Amino acid sequence: MNQFLARQLEEIVGSARPAECSGLSCEAQLRIAAATVSDAPPGLVTATTAVGVLGQDDAAAVEALLADIADELQLKTEFRVHLGSFSVRFSRCQNGK
Repeated sequence: MNQFLARQLEEIVGSARPAECSGLSCEAQLRIAAATVSDAPPGLVTATTAVGVLGQDDAAAVEALLADIADELQLKTEFRVHLGSFSVRFSRCQNGK
């Protein structure tokens, strides 16, 4: 997601849980991408992929944040690490899974 667009959306909707921010610069983008899938009417948006920069020590923190987001919004995530970056696909759980 375009970082400028992510900042604008964050200003509009605000942080979902400001007291619990993990400090990751990608958190707002990940929450917006997940909310896009979660809040859309069934069948309209079934999945989205977010891409971000990944520091060497950030992988575990990003995975923990993704687990929190997935639990909170009841979404499925597919996390892939690439050289210096990551991608995560958020999708709706099928049949309650």
